[in-house]
Amino acid sequence: MANLPEFPTSEPEGHAAELGRRERLADVERTGLMDSVPEEVYDRAVRLARQITGAPVGLLSLVDDHRQFFKAQSGLEEAGVDQRETPLSHSFCQYVVSSRTSLAVVDARTHPLLAGNGAVRDLGVVAYLGVPVHGPDGEVLGSFCAIDSEAHEWSEGQMKALEDIAGIVESEIRLHQALAERQLLVQELNHRVKNLFTVVSGMVRLSHSNGESAAELEARLHALANAHNLLAPAIQAGQPVGDRISLHDLLTTLLTPYGSEHLASLEGPSVVLGPRASTSLALALHELATNAAKYGALAAAGGRLGVHWAVEGNMLTLHWEETGRTAEEAGHPAGFGTRLVSMAIEGQLDGTLSTDLRPEGMTRRITLPRERLAE
Repeated sequence: MANLPEFPTSEPEGHAAELGRRERLADVERTGLMDSVPEEVYDRAVRLARQITGAPVGLLSLVDDHRQFFKAQSGLEEAGVDQRETPLSHSFCQYVVSSRTSLAVVDARTHPLLAGNGAVRDLGVVAYLGVPVHGPDGEVLGSFCAIDSEAHEWSEGQMKALEDIAGIVESEIRLHQALAERQLLVQELNHRVKNLFTVVSGMVRLSHSNGESAAELEARLHALANAHNLLAPAIQAGQPVGDRISLHDLLTTLLTPYGSEHLASLEGPSVVLGPRASTSLALALHELATNAAKYGALAAAGGRLGVHWAVEGNMLTLHWEETGRTAEEAGHPAGFGTRLVSMAIEGQLDGTLSTDLRPEGMTRRITLPRERLAE
């Protein structure tokens, strides 16, 4: 075999931890490729890998913390394998992921680490050449590989060719994800326009019932326009633009349109958000505020909203607490808005969101890694 990087002779230190690392698994999940249907663009790539290497099997394998899924395959059926996934006990690709580098083996039957792998015994995998496939955030999603059922001397040229094809696959993955996010943002635009009319109508009614002047109503509408301007970058395919903003200023801008009479508290340490993070977080918080204005604390005469946050280590925890509405009203509705908040908090910022519904209201708990907030 040419001077190619070889598999380690024993399981690398931190192997399982790397496979199960939260940021990596989040990147795998964001692609939407796990358990997805075959697509010609990826199938074409693995067919090309077979032609270049002369191997009977080509795979695009995605790896999580307990299995590998074959997004694309060529030659598996001929090898007698009819499943599109295996447990990690039958995976060579897992080591490409944990080592984050290309790996090769001429004959796994005599290799100290691989000889006992179920892929050798049950799938007839003898020779393997795999290169990493990275996601949009740089994490290793899996391996683009060629497999032979006989000993195979791989060349440096073959490895370089697989790395080049893997680069094309990575570009396709980024394009697919960008298009999916763009479509969701188009839906958000339509959703937001409808909500805008609902919120403005509510403001007009509230202003009229409270005897406010036209100038006071105009000030509320101006504040609402400022809040929506914060979300404008999200409609530009999520590109980070604009200056940094503090979390306190972001919340103030988003909540000012609904009046101070509903705001119980807005407290927390100074946290500065980067352009990308402020766009994603503004999208999520705007949705929560809109929902509260339609169904929750901001829609009730005695409703109160409190927002407070704290920083512990590398995590920021934010509590959004609404009182003055029943749990049924506070939790309505669960649909596109829920998907949007999940995309922003969990998909784009690698955070978590939980909701505690109670008879007197609800609390939403958002946790976010600080390194993502700086982006």
